[in-house]
Amino acid sequence: MTVVLVLLDLSLLGSGWARAGEEASSPTVEPDATGEFGARRQDRPGSPDSIVVLADPGDPFYTVAEEIAAAEGAALVDSLENALARDPEYLLWVASPARMSDQALVYFGLALGTRDSVVSVGIISGSTMEHARQLWQRGRDVEGRLVVVANAANPSGHIRSSIVALGPGGIGLRPLTLANLTHYLERADYLTFTGHGGWSHLELDSETWLRPSDIPELSPIVVTTGSCNTFRIWKDGSLALAFVDQGAAAYAGFAYSPNEGYLLGEFYGAPLRYTWPGFPVGHVVQIQNRGTVQGFARFPYYYLLGDPRTTLQSEPPYELVADREEGSSRILSYSGAPEGFIPVRIAGGARYGFVDIPGVTSAWERDPFYNARLQMADIGDDKLVLFEHSGGDFNIRLDQEPSLPWLVSDILSDSLDHTLVYLPQTGGDLVALFLGGLAWLTILRVSRRSEGGKRRLLASAGAGVVLAALHGAYVWARLDDVTITSKAVELSLLAVVGTFLVTGAGGFLFLSARSWRGKGLALAVGTLPTWAALCFSVALVAMVNGLVFGPQLGTGAYNYVLGVLPVAALVVQGCVLAVCFTLLRRVTTSLERRRSSSVRPDP
Repeated sequence: MTVVLVLLDLSLLGSGWARAGEEASSPTVEPDATGEFGARRQDRPGSPDSIVVLADPGDPFYTVAEEIAAAEGAALVDSLENALARDPEYLLWVASPARMSDQALVYFGLALGTRDSVVSVGIISGSTMEHARQLWQRGRDVEGRLVVVANAANPSGHIRSSIVALGPGGIGLRPLTLANLTHYLERADYLTFTGHGGWSHLELDSETWLRPSDIPELSPIVVTTGSCNTFRIWKDGSLALAFVDQGAAAYAGFAYSPNEGYLLGEFYGAPLRYTWPGFPVGHVVQIQNRGTVQGFARFPYYYLLGDPRTTLQSEPPYELVADREEGSSRILSYSGAPEGFIPVRIAGGARYGFVDIPGVTSAWERDPFYNARLQMADIGDDKLVLFEHSGGDFNIRLDQEPSLPWLVSDILSDSLDHTLVYLPQTGGDLVALFLGGLAWLTILRVSRRSEGGKRRLLASAGAGVVLAALHGAYVWARLDDVTITSKAVELSLLAVVGTFLVTGAGGFLFLSARSWRGKGLALAVGTLPTWAALCFSVALVAMVNGLVFGPQLGTGAYNYVLGVLPVAALVVQGCVLAVCFTLLRRVTTSLERRRSSSVRPDP
């Protein structure tokens, strides 16, 4: 499966913390929270009417569900349909591991994915009934003092293997080793890991794995991962169950293989850090799920093991200082926010579909593509907004719908960013070099045998230089504004060279063409890396869904967004090349006529 996803990536920002992780040296003060862990009993958010407990009466853990429902004053239901019919804000699904399965998670994910208003879901389970009971009880004991971000190396995302600790003592950088990871698991309040994994392990590197037997006794920590298949709690030796059995208050992970770069806040973002009672951990997980559906997922399959009402902070990380209406818009002003991903709950904001945060980004609730800096969801009448912030005051402008110019420019910029900026660093640059190199071997042979071939070759090479320069200039101008992936992006010089090769070859074919078919072939060669990636992505997703996930799950795990995403860029590239090659043909034809007339003998 890992190989398949690497291939899928081929078809297809760092925050201040990322830069700190790359540049910081070992601090003089260890940023651990000081002293022994002291439990902080929090009042759980949500009224009894907003909570539903779901459990099968035949499940051995049904007694725990009855206890939870009685303690919370919440309704206890025996089916997902009955639970969703009550339109709850929080859903606690109590189930023994033996009652969990692929079919149960897929059915659950598909049902939740069709709703306009999110439901904050937490699965309460454990290897024993007592472990499940303790998991529910630990949700109110979580602190938010020490946050740890652990990343395995990710070359396509320019991510180095490291552990970054953020706490009262400042920022600390450590190498990602098994000893360091278990050290921070014992001390952190919230730890997030991104790297390869499976239902029984996390992969620090090709030779070092964290297994259930390596997990120490834990304080009520919140652990999240972006790894493959870790949320398969019905499997023997389940890593997720091992975390909660050892004392974790919550664990979030994927039930199936994700496409990395489309989980909001992954790598260095730590999106749960500022969760508060109005915007708890479960709400963030549901917003992250919506981002994965925009990026790659056929249905939501990022799940939370633990109480969804868990929070790391007791109050919002900001202060609302103004809330006013201007025509059909609503503008809210906030002060005192820290750096990081800020969770904002806007009362009565669900009727607005468009969110603009000056200095950050804008987004629409029906955006077809992923936005790595801002995601939103509605819960009842309220709007949940989670966005990346550099710290300090900020404003949020709400409108019911985006303007048509914004919508067009957003789709175009996302498509161009994906095609010209992101794809090259996932192997697209090598594809362009290879295909362009083959094309040039062909046209060099043709140019030697055809009259005027050398002149056409020089002219097309000049056009290739101009178009490659445009590619490089676009990437350079967009580096700080790319939102289509959570991976860091950089300018690929190999991609620029690849653009020179394929567009230069296309230009030569266009100048040599004698019919519209020849010109069409020239445009196809000039845009070859884009449409090849598009076709490859669509074909690969269809194959994986049909051969791997279809028989296993009864449905595909991946959608076709990454295949659709380059379409707008392909249209733009085709139009630009058509104009450029047409002008080039006219100029070269005019120059050839002048040259012919200048050498014609006088009568």
